[in-house]
Amino acid sequence: MKSLKLLILIFGILYNYAYGQIVTPSLDASVLSLMPATAGWRDQTNFNGSFETFSETDFEGNKSKISDVSYMVSSQLLYNVYQESFSSTKNVDKKYSSNFTGLDEKSKTERTKFNVAVGFGQPLPGNSHRFFIGFSYFSGRIDEEMNTSTTSWVCPVDEVKPYSWSTYTYCPTQRVAQTTEGASNTLNVKETGMGLGISYNLWQLLYISYGIQRTTTTDGDVFLTVNSSSTNYRYLGNSWLDKFYGFSIKSTKPGVPKFRLEWSFIQSPSSTNEAGGQSSSNTTVKTNEHDRYEILIRNMEFSPTNMNNWIFFLHLKQNKIFKRFSTTWGDFQNMTDEQISSGFYWSYPGQKGLSIGLRYMDSKRFLNTSSTNALGEKLQVSSGKGNRFSIDYRF
Repeated sequence: MKSLKLLILIFGILYNYAYGQIVTPSLDASVLSLMPATAGWRDQTNFNGSFETFSETDFEGNKSKISDVSYMVSSQLLYNVYQESFSSTKNVDKKYSSNFTGLDEKSKTERTKFNVAVGFGQPLPGNSHRFFIGFSYFSGRIDEEMNTSTTSWVCPVDEVKPYSWSTYTYCPTQRVAQTTEGASNTLNVKETGMGLGISYNLWQLLYISYGIQRTTTTDGDVFLTVNSSSTNYRYLGNSWLDKFYGFSIKSTKPGVPKFRLEWSFIQSPSSTNEAGGQSSSNTTVKTNEHDRYEILIRNMEFSPTNMNNWIFFLHLKQNKIFKRFSTTWGDFQNMTDEQISSGFYWSYPGQKGLSIGLRYMDSKRFLNTSSTNALGEKLQVSSGKGNRFSIDYRF
């Protein structure tokens, strides 16, 4: 159990845009659509910005922090064409126990995404179209600090001899890791992706959606100098295809209380780009591994008033299951990460004008200790909290 306690510290914040919508857009207009077809159900032109902070602490006291600043414009381009233009800057600072090496992270990610949705079909009451087909493109740049720090296992007390005449010594207690910092430099990686999806109004209030998204990261090279010797480290890129699907119940008719429920699912496969024999005397090539994971999102939003000035309560629960992950202790199955978000969103004067949103996030990370049930026997390994503030103007 003690080695398990050390093992669980290696997991950082596996952060993503948890509030992006897949089937229908959120009542909070500042939330990006993960699937491009979702943008078609927006009924207003919006310009907004948001600021989000999140911190996670493991049970050894190591803290990780993330901040994210974003802005977005969503509008109707033509009668049946809608768009979202999104840009964000995310800063990550992960800290881990000194018992592990190469796991701290300090990075900056800049991303721009464009969603275009085209409407078709004879609509049901309350919508201008029956279904939307969407296309998306995003690109970004990841700047991550890399270093040549090394870790050795040392005895925290003087080693002893089993016998007075013996030349052999041993550590009478558990050895601890001692990290020695080395040279550092910034690795630059480019990220691109394309998405395709459909969102369909099946009945008057029921919507279903399906989509795919291909993500590709490029190779990145960084020179690190140790003892006057410079070595080029090449971190390989990767490519994988995510699948999105779900259903939603939504009503935003003027003059009546608004509500929205969504159940959606994301599947991301494992993908490995092997280094193989690509390393040479002056270049060290690193393998890129993208782990398989699944994300279940349950979202509830409602407005208790039918006035133009309206306020709604939001509750979101996200559960991520990582099917396989490897460590120096071996391969393990099923890590879960649960995140709950609750908040309020106030709009004045309602249909048009300024809106302000505030959310609180609570996160718990678990390691599954059962080989048969992913959600059965779980050991909590960390907790996190965060806040999100958004401002939106509706035209």
